[in-house]
Amino acid sequence: MSDVLRSARHLGALAALVAPILLASGCARTTDTALADSDQVGYPSTISAVDYGYVRPATDVRVVGKGSGGDLWRRVRAGMQLDLHANPRIDSKVQSFRKDPLYLAKLSQRARPYLHAIVGEIERRGLPAELALLPHVESRYSPGATSPKAAAGIWQFMPYTGREMGLRQDSWYDGRRDVLASTRAAMDYLQMLNRRFDGDWELAMAAYNCGPGRVESARAANRQRGLPTDFWSLNLPRETENYVPQILAAARLVAEPQTYGLNLPPVPDRPQFELVHTDRPVDLARVAAASGVQLSDIKRLNPGLTRGQTAPQGPSQLLVPAGAGRKVSAELASARVVPYTSSTRPAVAAAEPARRRVRLMPNETASVHLVKAGESLRSVAAARGMNPQTLAEFNGMESGDPLLPGQSLRIPIASGSEMVTHLVRKGDSLSTIARRYGVTISDLKSWNESANNGLRTGSIIRIYRRDAASAS
Repeated sequence: MSDVLRSARHLGALAALVAPILLASGCARTTDTALADSDQVGYPSTISAVDYGYVRPATDVRVVGKGSGGDLWRRVRAGMQLDLHANPRIDSKVQSFRKDPLYLAKLSQRARPYLHAIVGEIERRGLPAELALLPHVESRYSPGATSPKAAAGIWQFMPYTGREMGLRQDSWYDGRRDVLASTRAAMDYLQMLNRRFDGDWELAMAAYNCGPGRVESARAANRQRGLPTDFWSLNLPRETENYVPQILAAARLVAEPQTYGLNLPPVPDRPQFELVHTDRPVDLARVAAASGVQLSDIKRLNPGLTRGQTAPQGPSQLLVPAGAGRKVSAELASARVVPYTSSTRPAVAAAEPARRRVRLMPNETASVHLVKAGESLRSVAAARGMNPQTLAEFNGMESGDPLLPGQSLRIPIASGSEMVTHLVRKGDSLSTIARRYGVTISDLKSWNESANNGLRTGSIIRIYRRDAASAS
């Protein structure tokens, strides 16, 4: 979803959709409950809009959808409805993508944890399966992805649009990073756009990227000139003109991998996670320590829990790896996982290797690094003397996840660091200050937002030293 869309204020159109989403959840509940009782396909059959986000008994474990056990990409191919040969721009993107012989292998690996849930929601609504490729273009299927303008999650919702689509965002929980909640919200929004553009999915996807108002303006301009008003004929932002062909080109390669000499590794057609409800707020590290499930796995599946804890006001539920639901639920129901209180400091899971333990300073939890072209989790971690896996887990990512230019990474400040301050004097520069304190220029910029615009004499620079010694 482009920054144009994210900052656009289409209150009237969104309000018309949001009201039934938020208020008419009884209809969704009836449908979902019926599907759950009949034990049919799709993760929405396991929970309803009313259930989602509220307390349920700790023993209530729901498998998120069912599958045949075959290759999930077959279901994607079977559900495709769009013209994947509609325009030479699609052909051009196909030829560009196929230059990388591992293009589909990378796509399949990134999609694997979440594709089953996404396809289940698409099928439940009867939508084109090509929409399952939209998160590939948006975020490479990374719930930890963040744009320079604060768009977040696999569907890249901006804060405003996310709130309008019912995704809660506060200091405890960010629904844009919750894969289940954000997938539902994205499908709601895409359906609304599709209705607005009379069932034209190419226009709907374009509007998802640049905003429905921008698409309407382009169509109106073409009407005045007597020109066609389909997507391929419109004068739209270059990003949008590339966006839709990228989705359709990726879908064509998924549909016909052998035709283009590519290998598409199968994705198991079965749930990759289970939904576990608890009747009280819990800390993820305590759950991991008690159940034996790796803390990194629980964090990866619950990036919306920004503090590593379920919020006191809910949603009191967790996603856990498939097969671990009953074990985790049993531990939640026992006395071994005590609920945290305001006086309870989060524990670090004993099962986690020592190198993965990240303890944060009381007042400064993290700095922020803006990703540059060519950077990877490994290179960013190496520049800060960190383990790449630690950096990945701290950002709700896998160590092999790609980074996008402009993406924001949170950098944990290690325990034992001491914050010192430096009064900027005439003649000081970032390089001289960095050398003096044994840190990098990137560190200084990430710790001090003002340093990104140059130093000002008399200003204060914060520095976190890894040893206990401080400079005068």
